[in-house]
Amino acid sequence: MPYTLSEVIVLFFTYSVVGWLWETVYCSIKDHQYAYRGFLFGPYCPVYGFAITTILITTYQVRDNIILLFIVGMIVASVFEYVASLFLEKVFHMKLWDYSDLWGNLQGRIAPQISLFWGIGVVILVRYIQPFIQRVINWEEGWTHGMLALLIVVGMGTDTVLTMISIKHFHMTTKQWDQRINAFQEQLRERVKKALPEERQLRRDQLEHWDQTFVDHLQKHPGTALSWNERRMIKSFPKMKVLDAKRFNKVKQHLSK
Repeated sequence: MPYTLSEVIVLFFTYSVVGWLWETVYCSIKDHQYAYRGFLFGPYCPVYGFAITTILITTYQVRDNIILLFIVGMIVASVFEYVASLFLEKVFHMKLWDYSDLWGNLQGRIAPQISLFWGIGVVILVRYIQPFIQRVINWEEGWTHGMLALLIVVGMGTDTVLTMISIKHFHMTTKQWDQRINAFQEQLRERVKKALPEERQLRRDQLEHWDQTFVDHLQKHPGTALSWNERRMIKSFPKMKVLDAKRFNKVKQHLSK
């Protein structure tokens, strides 16, 4: 392998932080407000760290051939994105991105336009960014002799465990909200059945637009609030879908305020 284990760990951490900075700055500018991005609690996005470290290792032998670098980088990045999407869906029952509206997409997980973007990004990364990062890591390795890598493993490992607990709680919370919304819809149906003739159309409209009716109801009768991290997840990933809590998905943005 072209890198030592400690170098791989530091590379992973470095690009996780860079990815977090990129997403935070970009989304904050786009949303006109500060957006704390990332899946974990800390200021890093492991998906960037995993992806870029994998790309650096798999493209090492072709780094001097720009055409092969583009092709291999595009393929590796797209495969990684597909697997990451599948993992999140199967393990956490969540979908954080969806390319279903893009031409040629595969199950909404990857799309040709995005893959081309990844290919160009890999060329820029390997040819212009990584050489500088590697010089910094070489200096760090000579100074800490692998101690930084150990601290990264302990710190991010602890963060991962805490995040897994938080996400499991979040999943349980979304299902509880789904049950609450279902009960609310049943109440609306009963009101339609029992409504006087002059009220029936109003009750039907409330049932048809149940999501807005539910939000109005919450403003008058607030329920259990989401935790800070649960609100952050919703704000950080506005396209996120909880696959087994479909009613919650329709009102999640209102609950995050």
